Parts: sequence; structure tokens; C-alpha cells
Amino acid sequence: MAGALDGVRVLDLSWGIAGALGVLLLAEQGADVIKVEPPGGDPFRDYDGYAVWNRSRRSVTVDLKQPAGLDAFLRLVDDADVLVETFRPGVTDRLGIGFDAIHSRNPRLVYCSCPAYPEGHRLAQRPGYDALVQASSGQQWEQPGWRLGPVFLHLPMPSMAAMFLVPTGILAALIAREETGRGQHVRTSLFQGVLLYTTQIWTWLEHPRADFFGTMVKSYPPGVHQEMIYEVAGGEYVHTSVMSGLAPIKSQDEIVGVPEASDPMRYPTLSAEERAQITPMRRQAYQEWSRDALVDEFRANNHAVEPIVGFGEQFTVDGGQPHRQLVANDMVATLDDPELGTTTQVGVPIHLAGTPGAIRGPRPLPGQHNEEIFGALGYSAEQLASFTGAQ
Repeated sequence: MAGALDGVRVLDLSWGIAGALGVLLLAEQGADVIKVEPPGGDPFRDYDGYAVWNRSRRSVTVDLKQPAGLDAFLRLVDDADVLVETFRPGVTDRLGIGFDAIHSRNPRLVYCSCPAYPEGHRLAQRPGYDALVQASSGQQWEQPGWRLGPVFLHLPMPSMAAMFLVPTGILAALIAREETGRGQHVRTSLFQGVLLYTTQIWTWLEHPRADFFGTMVKSYPPGVHQEMIYEVAGGEYVHTSVMSGLAPIKSQDEIVGVPEASDPMRYPTLSAEERAQITPMRRQAYQEWSRDALVDEFRANNHAVEPIVGFGEQFTVDGGQPHRQLVANDMVATLDDPELGTTTQVGVPIHLAGTPGAIRGPRPLPGQHNEEIFGALGYSAEQLASFTGAQ
């Protein structure tokens, strides 16, 4: 069955995380994605994540600095619906593939730009990648950390947010094209992506409740959410919640056996000093329980609680087999990567009942489809060798 985006051709010139993953969401809903790489391949290919991020597409190699390579690329543009690029502002214009040049050649094409910083930003011409955008945006300072001061975020938040902005902007422009008949320039960036996340994390009120900043505090000293992580027997952990809105039968302290149990709904409003008197007793009591027994007891008393598991554990059940529910939801996939061999990967995360998405193959090798794609445009093997870097 054809996917929802069957017939939509995307030229993917992106590097890094945001473009690759954003385009992947389109590819696995049926778009024909051609990854356009420099001779030798995308320099980010050495990242392990690329085995997943660049699946479900074809690859050509083109030297855009050569007239023959630029001409070949522009011929691909003629039949494309979408172009995605992540260069610094101004680079595509210097290469002859900026929005104005492409739009005049193919007015229906949707042109999506996702650099580190948007055009006109004071840092737009500086080297930019996820960690630097974290630093320049204030995100490293505001996120909970294990000590005072700013921390590096293991999750690449600017890129992961921009990853959703890329296909959202593209799909909106494709819908608009149905009315106007014309494509347009879709612009976002890693910096705008990180600001998307701060709408959920940065909260500042001029006249807050007395307990507000204590609840939102960073994890050094730890705020209430960090203190809801407890180690139990066997070096395992659980995360409890005192802010779930559930009406418990017994309090958590009563269950684990903490004397003079505090009111659980009052706990978030206590000062760090007051919580410090209770926390050591709690931590000792929790370690007397096995994880599964404690979770069962908490749930029986109407508490929101979850065991804290590693990624591998949530992906599998006893015996190391993929979890049946993940398999049923098509969220576990086995692919034969051309370099890594057999791999287990996350499946397609969006389900459309009428036009289901699907993985359309592992990541291609650099230029794997040069002959297939450029050959269809009439290029000979000798011509291909002149601009693709193929030997």
C-alpha cells in the first residue's frame, strides 16, 4: 500500500541530527527521499545514529562546486517537491542553490532551511552545532543538573526539537501549495528548536505562589522531582510521584515504613532543610524493598510509580526477546545495515490507518544510487565519474 506521501520527492542535503531525522519522518510515510552527499559521503556518517537516521532513502554523490555537478543537481531539482538543507545562511547562495535560484527554476518546490542559527541572528555565521546552541541559548544553565551551574545535556535538545519543526513546516507548505500552486521558503533552526522546548521548561511568574520556585528548582540542591527517585534493593530504582492527582489509600511513607510520615501533598512545599530531615529515613526504608514488590504495593494503594529501567530493559522481556507490545506496534525493526550487518532499530513512530508508514530499507552507501537516479536523466558512466567522485 502506498504511503501518505507517495509521489512526493525530497532532496535531502542536510547534515547532523535535525535534518536527517526530520526527513526520515517524511521518508517512512512514503516520500521518495534522495540523500545528496559530497563525494566520499556525508562527513557525519561515522556517527552510530546515522545507521537509523538515514535509512529509507536513496543516495547520490555530487560535487556541487563543479559546473557538471551543479547542473546534475539542478536537473534533480526540476522534478523535486521538497529540498532540505542545513548550511549556514548564505552558503547555498554561494553554491548557486539558494532559495531564489531554486524557486525561479522550480516555483512549486518547498525549500526548507534548518541551520544552527536563523538568518540575521548575531551568531548566524559562527560555527554552530547542538552543544554550542545549548550554550548560547541558556539551555545548559536552566536544565536540572548534578551540581551548581550549567551542565551539558546528554539529550541534544536543540536538534531533537528542530527535528519536529522540519517536517511540520514542510507539510504545512505542501498543503498551502495545493491552494497557491507555489512552493515557499520554510525556515527554522536549532536555535528555534531549543526555544520550542523552553516553552515547556522555563517558567517565570511575576507573582508566583510561595512554593513555586522550590518546585521548579534545579537538581542541586535537588528539587522535589529529583528527590522522587529512590534506590531499592539490588541497586535498582523507582520513580514515585506525589503530584499525580491520585487519592492514595496509604501514603508512601506508611507503605515503606517511615515513622512520623509526612503529608505527601505537603512535601513539595517543604524547604530543602525540612526535606533533608525526611529524605535519609526514606532512602533507607526504600532499600528494604525489591523493585517489583514495591511497585505492586504502591499501585495497590493508588500511587503513581514506575520502575526506572535502562533502554535495553524496556525494549525486551525475559530471555532477551523483543517486547510483544513493541512488536505489535511495529516499534521494533530488524534491518541489515550495509556496514554494520544485522541491527535492531526503532520502528516507525507514526501510525496512519489508511496509508501506513513503513521502513523502506537500511541507510544507503554513499552514491549507491548514482547510476539509478542520474542514469535516468541520461548521464553516462563517464559523465557520472566526473562529478560524483565514483571510481
